[in-house]
Amino acid sequence: MRHRDAPAPRHRVNPAADVPEGWVRCPVPPVPEGMRASSWRRTVTAAGPGTGLDAVPGTWLSPGDAAALPPGALLLCTDKKAVGTAVNHRTGRQYTAEDARVKILLVQEDGTLRTLWDKHYARSRSALGRQVVTKLVALLAQHPAPGGDPVLLAEAQRPNTLVAQCRYAACARPVAIGDGHLISSGARFEVEHWPDCSRPSPAELPAPRQNCDNCGRRGRTYEAVDSSGIPGRVCRWCYQEPPVQLSFA
Repeated sequence: MRHRDAPAPRHRVNPAADVPEGWVRCPVPPVPEGMRASSWRRTVTAAGPGTGLDAVPGTWLSPGDAAALPPGALLLCTDKKAVGTAVNHRTGRQYTAEDARVKILLVQEDGTLRTLWDKHYARSRSALGRQVVTKLVALLAQHPAPGGDPVLLAEAQRPNTLVAQCRYAACARPVAIGDGHLISSGARFEVEHWPDCSRPSPAELPAPRQNCDNCGRRGRTYEAVDSSGIPGRVCRWCYQEPPVQLSFA
């Protein structure tokens, strides 16, 4: 179990990263304070026709990561904020309504990001709408995609807010709140142990005992030794008994 006074690192480095010559280290913008975890980042290598993800081929990146990218690459960033509730007209259920702040960023020679376009939408679904795709078509004409998938250099933790099952089939153990890492592919989230699956999560460790080692009743304030010499903790009633009458086995 990881001790709380020795927290897991907030980033884990990819030791196998093979960076092509001429590429630069680039910080993936983190999610601004107050924005939702559904915010996302994505490289864009082409655009159109149509709308949605199919219209903007690229590679997902997680906010806060460090990646190697070729200068001239475009990064599409969408930050979402809760703006109230709405009703799904098909199911009748309420859901959280979100707005969207969409930015298109250009990777520069020194690894910094230059904002080429910045637009606010009242509804988050517009983040991959016709206007955004049309703008990407125009910007890709000015800044042709250099090609190649990003190389992840350091991955930032995105802590889970609910207990969930680890996404790896070889593990499949529960992940305690805050001890995992959210993996996003747009609207779908999975959870894995952070920084790895090598140690058990506190979610699966037994809760501390609260009952007497001798009689099983609630209370274990007092230290005692039973008739076999086994140390334990007992309630105030059993504490008054001689050791020969106690058995913790």
